[in-house]
Amino acid sequence: MLDDRWFPIQLPPARYLRHTFQQDYFGQKRACFMVCQSRFLRLLSIACAAVVMVPASVKAAEAESSAMLKLAARAAAESGDFASAARNLRDSARLSGNERLEQQAGEFAERLEGGNALANFDQLIELMQQHTGSPEDWEEADPPREPLPYEQGNGVFMCGPAALASLMLRHDSSGLDRVAEAVATANRNENIRQPSALRLVSLSRLERTVAQQLATGGELSSEIHNLAGISRVEYLFTFPETGDVVIGGPAADWVTDTSGRSVSVTNGRPVLQLDDLVVLGRTFADDGPAFFRCSIDPKQQQIEAVNDFVGSNRQSLNRKTAADFAQRLENILGLQDVVVSGIPQDSRVAGVIVAADYRMKQIGIGEVHGAPGMKSYFDLLSRSEQRGGGKMDALRWWMAAGYEAVRMAPSGNVFEFAGNSARCLSEDQVVNANGSRVATGKASGANAKFARLFTQHFESLAKTDPVFADLENVFDLSMVMALIHAQGLEADARLDSPVFRQAGTFETASVDVPTELMTAATHRVFRGRHVVIQVAGGVRGDMAAVVADADRLQVQPALAEQSLPASPLGQGMSRWWWDAEVQ
Repeated sequence: MLDDRWFPIQLPPARYLRHTFQQDYFGQKRACFMVCQSRFLRLLSIACAAVVMVPASVKAAEAESSAMLKLAARAAAESGDFASAARNLRDSARLSGNERLEQQAGEFAERLEGGNALANFDQLIELMQQHTGSPEDWEEADPPREPLPYEQGNGVFMCGPAALASLMLRHDSSGLDRVAEAVATANRNENIRQPSALRLVSLSRLERTVAQQLATGGELSSEIHNLAGISRVEYLFTFPETGDVVIGGPAADWVTDTSGRSVSVTNGRPVLQLDDLVVLGRTFADDGPAFFRCSIDPKQQQIEAVNDFVGSNRQSLNRKTAADFAQRLENILGLQDVVVSGIPQDSRVAGVIVAADYRMKQIGIGEVHGAPGMKSYFDLLSRSEQRGGGKMDALRWWMAAGYEAVRMAPSGNVFEFAGNSARCLSEDQVVNANGSRVATGKASGANAKFARLFTQHFESLAKTDPVFADLENVFDLSMVMALIHAQGLEADARLDSPVFRQAGTFETASVDVPTELMTAATHRVFRGRHVVIQVAGGVRGDMAAVVADADRLQVQPALAEQSLPASPLGQGMSRWWWDAEVQ
């Protein structure tokens, strides 16, 4: 019979335990050994620092409890929580009567509880490896060889110390050394406004922080809305040892510019937005459309009217009538329809892609200057194209996902995107007499040249124009979401939580996105000849197709070196952001 005495066990985070538990003792990933309705799994589901009450009475029960404490100590150490590891090892030694180990572990526990970060973990690691390194080490108190049953209201779980150890212990003790290195070298900057070459945000911890603040009725901080000031996604990390899915990139303090956009004080780039992350997470979810797009297209009746006007007035065009001709042309063209799909019409993401599409067309028709080295469509016209064809030239320009490659570490835990985020595509179109447009499926001459130049200079454009930098961020976050869902990590990233999922409790802000814009059309006179163009097109984000393209996936061994400096180990479970110790 067990008596009424109880004692606490400090367990590491449940997500770490879940991941480790889902790997068999020989390291074969995702070979789940499920022991349902067991007391042990109930223990594993308790978060770090939670108190689990375990009975301790007779010698056998105390030995069993001592073994469980060792198990918890080892798991805590491998998750980077050395304070809990030392306490659990100390309590295990006390139960088993090992006074020397109790004293040694107790000294470490006191030092850690006093805020000493320990520059050298060697002695504690040695204790952990010596006393939790193999199932045989767990039998100090000589527990009975037969497993002890733990009665539970919904079932019975039977397990002895050796079996408990084999469920959790990894066969390679070097893992503890890696954890100790990560904790000892962790960047403990707590000033979120301080510049950082590589700042990390854990999506799962972010979700929990948002959920907690929403539950208390409080408003989310500027730090959360602006995702810790990160201005570009450079990496996507997964950390199985802690269960975190993490994005990383450069960060700094931010201010609000004249357009209301949050931008970095160091480079003027827009910073990542929580609203965009949630919108795109829902878009690329299993029950989402898995793409987004916008289009700015002319109205058919306006194109018909312009064709008639150009055909009737081309012969009378000269220097004296050019200004009047341009004004009448603009009045006839009027407004184009703006159509958004795959994302909410009033979302910030919709506003970003519509603004970027329209700016691209302004550059193409010469209304806005592009980056150095870029030219407008008119500047690229050949002599034969400058003669004009007697009718309005109909062009289509649109932006789609670029990304020459998705680089991945051999472990599959680090991803990096290579190449321009966006590319410009073009097509010649035929305008019928009734104003309808017919696709040709090809682009030639100045039309094709402009698309190539725009793609080549897109990075330069993004450095000087926040409209395109914002588009980069939207595309990069879209790639992150598409990868997370392709890898089956949405649960680890908590994108399917009641907060972030479709119709979740987090509500994104409503943004005024135009449904009509002035037609992107203009004209120019070359040696007495008049060339009139009208441009349609849009933006399309089909990142699921990019992620599914096997030809784009490249294994990059050097990426593995980024994992340790970016690790959440040593940061504390309450932190949703931290800075990497950049080498």
